Amino acid sequence: MVHLWGSKTKEETEISKSALGECAAGAIAVIISGEKLDANLVYLGCQMAKGAKRKVHLVHVIEVPRALPLKAVLTQESERADQMLNSAMGIAERVGCEAVAEVVQARDAGPAIVDEAKDHNCGLLLIGLMRHNGKSQSELSKTVSYVLANAPCRVWLVQDPPPGSSMHA
Repeated sequence: MVHLWGSKTKEETEISKSALGECAAGAIAVIISGEKLDANLVYLGCQMAKGAKRKVHLVHVIEVPRALPLKAVLTQESERADQMLNSAMGIAERVGCEAVAEVVQARDAGPAIVDEAKDHNCGLLLIGLMRHNGKSQSELSKTVSYVLANAPCRVWLVQDPPPGSSMHA
């Protein structure tokens, strides 16, 4: 018997399918937050999307202060978002997967992320959480908690250990 389908390709497809769970369709959303973890999330999402023949939806949310109109032009934040998303699109191109990048302005990141996942019928959402020594995580934790409680799809939360902690026992 001759197998024309390489086992590596088959394995990648199976991994991607198991990552998406029961969801038969939909993009993979990767939330870009500006942390060093972003590149890992984009690479992971692109590898899974390529194996499952899906599109990656790269999303960055700019939280607009309530004192400003929601459509306010936030030049510095927009330029930073463009840089982050261009970098993420470069990773997607290197991996060879189809990707779309989007900047969303919203009052709160959590509801905006959930709405994006619904709007794009996402099957999986990847979000990162960075721990910073001595800094409050209430804002980021608020976003992550909201996403975990309200996402219409599977959510993978990736968290790095705090800086300076040893990963070896």
